[in-house]
Amino acid sequence: MCSLEEFQSFFNAKAFDVIGNGTFRKHLARCKDAGDVWAVDMSSHMQTVQAHVREVSSAVSAMPQTSNRLHEICKEVMMGAQPPTKLHAGCTTCCITQRQCMKCLDLTRNHRGNATMFVDARFCYFFMLLWYCNKIEYIIRSFTRTWLDTRDESETFQSQCEAIQSELADKIAAMHRLFVVSKAHVLSTLSHYEQNHRLSLFLESGILKSASEE
Repeated sequence: MCSLEEFQSFFNAKAFDVIGNGTFRKHLARCKDAGDVWAVDMSSHMQTVQAHVREVSSAVSAMPQTSNRLHEICKEVMMGAQPPTKLHAGCTTCCITQRQCMKCLDLTRNHRGNATMFVDARFCYFFMLLWYCNKIEYIIRSFTRTWLDTRDESETFQSQCEAIQSELADKIAAMHRLFVVSKAHVLSTLSHYEQNHRLSLFLESGILKSASEE
């Protein structure tokens, strides 16, 4: 599980880089190469968080290819620049269940042309957490840019870095809790889905075998 200390280091590294217009990552790399403890620890914590994100991505990549296109839909959500929150007001067909439903989640992306992708809104929680976990770096950077818009431009780099840590400590902790919940829920859901898929294949093969023996 990702610890709060690890997540805070990851958040700080990405936030500081936004505040410094891309200069902090170079500073971090130089200090790490020089053996500075703080830089070595921060880099290690960043790698840990990134490993958690890759674990989710790997779980999606390992999903079985099924007729309901869930594997494809998950990848579409993970690549999306915006969170999957857009709802389709009318009645339409869910890509996953193939059932008619109201207020489907609209996962259609602009580059897909006329191709549409709607899923039942009850899957919104899963897809939101999948997107959050996969886009955590993007979210932190966007969050920091929004925060910077409220600051005095005369502030120094150091004062802004100190301010974002102290003023947003509660929000960073909340983001960490959501990250932990997101990863656990997504992996659990995908594991359950894979088990059900294997069971259905097993039952199908058993039924076919029995039928052929009659």
